[in-house]
Amino acid sequence: MLLKISRFVTALNRVCATLSGVILLFATGAIFVDVGLRYFFDRPSIWVTEVSSYLFLYIIFLGVSYALDEGLHIRVTFALDRLGPMANRILNTITYLFALIFALVLLWQTSIMTYEAYSGDWTTPTLLSTPFAYIYIVMVVGALILVLTFLSHLALTVTGANQDTEK
Repeated sequence: MLLKISRFVTALNRVCATLSGVILLFATGAIFVDVGLRYFFDRPSIWVTEVSSYLFLYIIFLGVSYALDEGLHIRVTFALDRLGPMANRILNTITYLFALIFALVLLWQTSIMTYEAYSGDWTTPTLLSTPFAYIYIVMVVGALILVLTFLSHLALTVTGANQDTEK
């Protein structure tokens, strides 16, 4: 059962990472076209700079859990390399617990912020007047997926179901 949940979380992370890559491709293309319009035709768009900055938030929050799942975050392992498997497991458990607490606080605070933006009908003070709730919702989704990923890693580490917790 635990491995099925872990596989689901991994699949979800891959879908989010793929979506993040598609968004990055779109943002890069839009910026490229905008630069061409600006320098060759002196006709810049009014939306590319604003939308691409919001899309980078989507790229980051949709990709962070995948990076965690694949072991791509920076880790300092000089102490772990000198310890045995049991000490590694204990330290990884403690690390995942602290990281899970951080992710839960992040989920809590971004949920509050998104709800306030939605209920208050907050919009950006720009020409597009984009609702902040559309910008903030990805932080809630990303934090939720991060919580699920940390829970999955924590459960696998505690149970010993995954001896290769560091990937």
